[in-house]
Amino acid sequence: MNKRNVILSLMLVSLFTGLSLGQPDNNTSIAEIISTNESIPSNDTADLNATQTAAEPDLNYIWSITGIESGPVIMVLNQEGSDLYGQAKFEPEGGKAWNADVLGSVDEDNVVLTLTAQKDKELITTKMTGISVKDTISGTFTQISGGKKVGSGSFSAMWISPDIASYYPAIIEEPKVETTSTAAVNTTATKTPEEKKEETAKPASRFVDIHQYVDKIGPGGDLSGIPPGMSGSL
Repeated sequence: MNKRNVILSLMLVSLFTGLSLGQPDNNTSIAEIISTNESIPSNDTADLNATQTAAEPDLNYIWSITGIESGPVIMVLNQEGSDLYGQAKFEPEGGKAWNADVLGSVDEDNVVLTLTAQKDKELITTKMTGISVKDTISGTFTQISGGKKVGSGSFSAMWISPDIASYYPAIIEEPKVETTSTAAVNTTATKTPEEKKEETAKPASRFVDIHQYVDKIGPGGDLSGIPPGMSGSL
């Protein structure tokens, strides 16, 4: 009986010892699992933040745009973060040039630009929506004037110079003003109303007052000194 009790006691001691020794191992494993699980969301959040804070494409260039006019439209863009602003011009050969103000934004690769130009006597607004890929922007545009849609289509743009300071607006010729010829000045002296009235009141007479020619009358009443037809004789 004593030997059996001793063996049973040894078995119980071994059992409790095994449980005690295994407990720290289990705790360590749980701590490692928690640490691993916590690190996974942290990495995912870091990747998401890196994507959201990625730098926008650099669009600070002088661009050449085709598709919205019969020839290339030159545009300069200034960029401040996601905000875009600048100018554009169109200088056709033998046609009328125009200048435009540009306002827009960029969100990752999505670009939106609005050009406002004075063409002749009309104000034209062109909205361009496109995608920036490397050195180009391509997409579609819509034009309105006076609240009406006047054009639409596709466009493409390619930057042609990084020197935005070298951009200059188009020279717009002022409309020629037709000058009317100055009215001919009447150099003939005009007579006063009194003079005209006097002439009207005095009818011309066919008789001449010979007293005006007293010094021309010769001795004995000679009228030879008076001009012919002025003697008053019939």
